[in-house]
Amino acid sequence: MNFLITTNADYKNDFDLNEITHKNFRIFFDDNWTRNEDSITKGTANNYCTVKFGDTIEITHNELRDFPLWYNNHTCSNFTKLDNYVPVDGILKHDDQWHLTYEKDFYVEPKSCGCGRSTIDRCVGWHSYDEEPYAVALIKKVLVDNTKEFLKCNTLDLIVPNNNGLDTLLVRSVLDYLKVDYTLFDIEKVDYKKLQYNNAIEYYGFNQIQELDSPKCVVTGFYGDEYILRNPYYVQHLLKNKGVDICDIFDNKPDCYMREYFDLAYREKCKKSDSVDTNKVKQMMCNDIQVWHINNTMIFTPLKDKRLLKLLECNKNIIINQVTDGKLSKLVIEHFNKDLLPLLDKSKNNNDPHWFDN
Repeated sequence: MNFLITTNADYKNDFDLNEITHKNFRIFFDDNWTRNEDSITKGTANNYCTVKFGDTIEITHNELRDFPLWYNNHTCSNFTKLDNYVPVDGILKHDDQWHLTYEKDFYVEPKSCGCGRSTIDRCVGWHSYDEEPYAVALIKKVLVDNTKEFLKCNTLDLIVPNNNGLDTLLVRSVLDYLKVDYTLFDIEKVDYKKLQYNNAIEYYGFNQIQELDSPKCVVTGFYGDEYILRNPYYVQHLLKNKGVDICDIFDNKPDCYMREYFDLAYREKCKKSDSVDTNKVKQMMCNDIQVWHINNTMIFTPLKDKRLLKLLECNKNIIINQVTDGKLSKLVIEHFNKDLLPLLDKSKNNNDPHWFDN
């Protein structure tokens, strides 16, 4: 789901993309898009993009856009950095020129979290975030909702990375719960084509997928850390607002699931972090983009969902147990398919292929 739209007649197609023209526009895109008379589209139920071309050029996508977007006077793209970046609540459209507007109330919480308890879509004040079962129930509902919605439209074979990380096992567990057929596969280190190499420079997720020879959909645990309280940097802000320092927490938990990963990747960053309010953390999370579809490799990420922002309101004990040991995630796996829990790696990322962090 990579594209570039330009009126620059001198642009060179260095990435060997497909090309169509509309008026004075040149529209470049990777493989596996669906072409219609006045649009091209690609994606899954919760991660898609449509480029509409008529009197104007319009880019539409799901509410929580899962690819970057840049533009300048004559070009917009989601894989080439340009002068201006579009935040996740931005709407980019071309009339006489590219111009940016913003979605109203993008970060305003809905009246209902989607729990299903209310017939009038309202549940404010019904839930206590001091109670672990609510957080577990919310994660379960989001995973089931997103997977069912995805399955309604999916026509591709599903494959799941054959690793035993917490987030991968979590998404596997919901597939098992819904009795969905999938195949485990071992990610191979292959020479990147130019487009994947380009994207991997800024977005580490492209180091953790491989381009496939034919269209398939990879079900992944991407965004599990960010949206389920296990990104130490985001959690540090939440805990500091509660008078707790995450470094002290990990110092007292030398054997927890996240300890080695925290020491390696986050301790120094968390030491230097300032306290920011929860609304800012929400913006950081929503603008955190890691990977998106590329050519025949389609990506399903059921854990990226704005409803999970409600977890930021959990009490400090729930947050601490999740950021150190993934307790909420383990409870969800236990509900969906407890047989997966014994497979869990002792610590995060300790069995990942060596190139994942390159």
